[in-house]
Amino acid sequence: MRIAFDLRRIKNPGIGRYMKCLAEAILTQAPQHEYLLILPPGAEDTVAVEGRHPERLVSSIPYYSVREQIGLPWILRRHKVDMLHSPHFNLPLVRPCSTVVTIHDVIYLACRDDMPSRAGRVYYHGMMAASVRLADRILTDSEFSKSDIVRFLNTDPEKIEVVYPGVDSRFRPVVNRAVIEPVLSRYRVDEDYILYTGIYKPRKNHAGLLHAFREFTRNGYRAKLVIAGPIGEGELELRRLAVDLGIAEKTTIFTGHVPDSDLPALYSGSRLYACPSLYEGFGFTVLEAMACGVPVVCSTATSLPEVAGDAALYADPQKPREFADALGRAFTNDDLRKQLIDNGFKNCARFSWESAARNTLAAYHHAAGLPTEKEKAVCV
Repeated sequence: MRIAFDLRRIKNPGIGRYMKCLAEAILTQAPQHEYLLILPPGAEDTVAVEGRHPERLVSSIPYYSVREQIGLPWILRRHKVDMLHSPHFNLPLVRPCSTVVTIHDVIYLACRDDMPSRAGRVYYHGMMAASVRLADRILTDSEFSKSDIVRFLNTDPEKIEVVYPGVDSRFRPVVNRAVIEPVLSRYRVDEDYILYTGIYKPRKNHAGLLHAFREFTRNGYRAKLVIAGPIGEGELELRRLAVDLGIAEKTTIFTGHVPDSDLPALYSGSRLYACPSLYEGFGFTVLEAMACGVPVVCSTATSLPEVAGDAALYADPQKPREFADALGRAFTNDDLRKQLIDNGFKNCARFSWESAARNTLAAYHHAAGLPTEKEKAVCV
């Protein structure tokens, strides 16, 4: 097969890491296929696999545009593509080949505060509904997301395959303090800290974590709260809340954007990782923390228990005292910390890009009406 990956959003955090890791794993695992990588300007070398030289096409066609409805089908026909995989939720309405689409979640349908614009939600719903109708197969990251896709988009569940993503190999324990200390110094962290990473959205519940951290400090614990990631329009509101709660200045640190190269050390240096989110289609940061050997205190919401398994200490993030009590236990109880760390490493073994690539390749074969490699072996 000649397989095209629409990687125009590979520069974006989160979705970009998914695109890069999955594409590299597929290229490594299935060298018998030909590949076309559709990349944005400046990302020509983002996907790299030793010994593999897929065709690369740089495209400035913007997402969610009229141009992509014309330009993408033209590219697919010109390059004689047999299979298009869109690792984001949109597909061209005209498709000259078989198609697989990844829908990670339906957050903007389930969490209206994340997209206050009614027009935006209508457009988002229309694009996503078209994709689930037009795709030959739909991939999603969790059983929870599958159930939400069925519920919000009235999709046939038989058309959807759950393919767990992996954990980027860069996330592993950093034990060398000479590597950790410069990173901590860069973000002005000079004592034990609780970490939370991610973009700002209401569903991420940064405010809930600030309330829980205030209770944590009232319980007599001494630590800093480090909130890492671009919080943009939410920063002023969160800073005001931290002041009102009495945990501003030297206690709470907002780092802003953190480059990927700093994340393993930032995770590894933390005393524990807190995830107070109210909605996640998967929850990559929980696994990244576990892979770095950090205990996790986790929300009980949506897909998070499915992903974290028995390797997290759970608490209701909408109950600050309950969440604060869990933070305190994971912060001080050495036996509990060791158990959470050990279980975290075991839990991460459930998620690998090799497995994700194998299952995604099987979905390509199903979408194209072809037997999978496993099915071929059985026939032989």
